Amino acid sequence: MNIPSHYQSDLFEAMVAREDVDLRVVYLHGASAERATEGWRDTHLQQPFETFTRGRATPANLDGLVPDWRDRIHLLGIHFFPELVSWFCEQRIPWCHWSEVPGIRLAELVGFRMPLYRLLNPLMLALKRRDGRLLGRHALGVFGQGRLAHRAFRTMGVPDQRIADLYYSPAPLQRHDPAADVARFAAGRKVILSVGALCRRKGIDVLLKAFARLDAPGWCLVLCGLDRANGAYRRLAAKLGVAERVLFLGAYPSDRIAEVYAAADLFVLASRFDGWGAVVNEAASLGLALVATDLCGAAWHVVEDGVDGYRVRAASPGSLMQALRRYVDDPELAARHGRAARLRYEEHFTPATNADRLVRQLALWSAR
Repeated sequence: MNIPSHYQSDLFEAMVAREDVDLRVVYLHGASAERATEGWRDTHLQQPFETFTRGRATPANLDGLVPDWRDRIHLLGIHFFPELVSWFCEQRIPWCHWSEVPGIRLAELVGFRMPLYRLLNPLMLALKRRDGRLLGRHALGVFGQGRLAHRAFRTMGVPDQRIADLYYSPAPLQRHDPAADVARFAAGRKVILSVGALCRRKGIDVLLKAFARLDAPGWCLVLCGLDRANGAYRRLAAKLGVAERVLFLGAYPSDRIAEVYAAADLFVLASRFDGWGAVVNEAASLGLALVATDLCGAAWHVVEDGVDGYRVRAASPGSLMQALRRYVDDPELAARHGRAARLRYEEHFTPATNADRLVRQLALWSAR
């Protein structure tokens, strides 16, 4: 792994709890300062099965990190550990790739202008066919964060039988009393919640425009996340005439985020691009109705369109507004979808189910 993440640690704990798994986890780095400002823990409580490279993970220092590395199946990202990948290929050591859908760098390059991104993305993936050949010829298999990643790997030339799903799977959040500052602001109104940094990639401008078009006085919008736009979204809310109905909550520590979800009725991830979007899992675990865009991995799995929420077109205020309108027009819909979201989470997206998914697939590929 590149850095510790509370979104992955729960999966590791679930794997360690199994009798058929002997797990070792090696991190390249500690948690970044950038993630810490977003509410992630800036220190990581190291578990007995974890270690840090304190440098680079290379064939030369692998013996000191994982002494029995020759006897293990390795799960890694080829771009974080290129030297190890080359070494594993030469030594015929079984390894698997695991990553989100490629494309974030292209999306950043085009300024998250999504029509241009959708046009150029097939070309970008075609240029990655060298990586696809490497994965198809040498990897035991390729794990991707759901349908979007699967489709991308297939375009890169990886055979379907070498691709499987492996999601981010944070543990269910514990029920908590609603955050007092959110409850005071809502003052009896229904709450639409977004959790994530306030930036263009997260589609905060799209969400504000959709909310303004909604024109629903009985609803308010809460934006929980670090402001990376120097107040631009506060100014946009004022320009759109909704400043009195939008709460800019700021970043919340990850170990208290359940308080914020508990104060909401509906969760929205309006991102222009998100490889997965683990906040959708968190919202589902607490029984919130879900709305997410079609360029978020979780929108194709945690969200079952029309059952526990809606999948909308990325960067489209109109598409997002239409989904929100359904909840405004039907006061009971959010509660019904929230109950379905929690059931779906418990059946398919807990750390234990994800660990089972991983072990079953590794057994299948190893047998082949």
